[in-house]
Amino acid sequence: MVMMMIKAMRWAYVLVMLSILATTACAKIDYTLEVFGNANMDETIDQKDIAFIQDIINGTERSTLLADANNDGKIDKADIDWMKKIMEGKESEIIIKDALNRTVTVKMPVERVIPLPLVTTESIVAMDADDKVVGVTASVVNQKSLFPRLSQLPNLGKDTLDSVDIEKIISLKPDLVIVYDFDSLDLIKQLEGKGITVVATESHGDLINSMSAARRVGYILGVKDKAEEFTGWYGSILDNISSKVEGLSEDDKPSVVYCWLKKDDENGPVRSSGQDCGVNALIRFVGGRAITDKLPGDYIEIDPEWIMEQNPSIMIREVFWKVSGYEVNNSTNCREMLNGFINRTGFSNIDAVKNGKVYAMSVSIFSDNCWLSAIYMSRLIQPDLFQDLNPRAVHQEYLKRFMKLDFDIDTQGQFLYPVPDDW
Repeated sequence: MVMMMIKAMRWAYVLVMLSILATTACAKIDYTLEVFGNANMDETIDQKDIAFIQDIINGTERSTLLADANNDGKIDKADIDWMKKIMEGKESEIIIKDALNRTVTVKMPVERVIPLPLVTTESIVAMDADDKVVGVTASVVNQKSLFPRLSQLPNLGKDTLDSVDIEKIISLKPDLVIVYDFDSLDLIKQLEGKGITVVATESHGDLINSMSAARRVGYILGVKDKAEEFTGWYGSILDNISSKVEGLSEDDKPSVVYCWLKKDDENGPVRSSGQDCGVNALIRFVGGRAITDKLPGDYIEIDPEWIMEQNPSIMIREVFWKVSGYEVNNSTNCREMLNGFINRTGFSNIDAVKNGKVYAMSVSIFSDNCWLSAIYMSRLIQPDLFQDLNPRAVHQEYLKRFMKLDFDIDTQGQFLYPVPDDW
């Protein structure tokens, strides 16, 4: 009983600290909501856009990519009327730019949706629109702790269009299918040929893309206020991180390497992130220097000897399902995998290994939720700068407040190993 009271008091304290973080003035992360009618190209559609369109009509502002709200080739009062319907939630259709830079018209309201990207499914739950989901991928079915209701829906197979059961998707009669930005255009057209609207969304993009994508989905599913609440909540924490990191010199930023290994290949090549990878952008965002920042490519293979030469201060290894995430309740496998990794020949001389700064981070918070991994990494990479930020408290609030889960990350799940003593 005493331990339960202490734990409750601790969480109460960190939640108060989170509320302080969320209201502190800071540098704002700017992004664009990719919905036609967002004339001023900010993160929402509001009265400012109506005023902006009126200024375009009056000749005092230049037209923008999204100013033609009804996409009829001209900007006039009809666009203002269209905008008002969007703001009132009375629109009959909404026009967006998707992640493949396609202009897509979505008939409203959307009542039946199939999201293939896991991060999109998670966002839909967080925005309280999961009652619209009629089919899911194996990644959802296999995570019953995270998706207790959705995991019972029809299983469409793996996450990408070339792996799912297309005929099964068609049989579920969705109004909308959300796919990855790297999915096949031919398969997208196949679905569209059956009268199904398809929207491609950013998958492993940076923080800006992920926030913009979540807001766009919120508008499409008619839950823009919930989307604003969700992205505004974690966005305010990211804004504070951005504000604190702004003043750092390059010398204040520790060198970091991100690593991953193919499944069941613990002795295989080390893979990492090149200069085009969103992971490096995350490392920069939280005040680190990725040692691979000048290497070309997205996800790349690197030589272990080169890692030793670079001598990173921090090593973060991404580990996958079956050894981490919401369905794993102990650190045994993570510990064994991490020990095997750091015991590679020569790695004992790397500063990160010598100083105990090698971590295994779950794919559930790394690739599947880059905003959450940024919060975790900020404390790992800049612990002195972010002493007032408890990533696990943020994670816990997310699960309770937005995912509506009775899930205790102190006793359930495996997301980071080892967890620093002062967390």
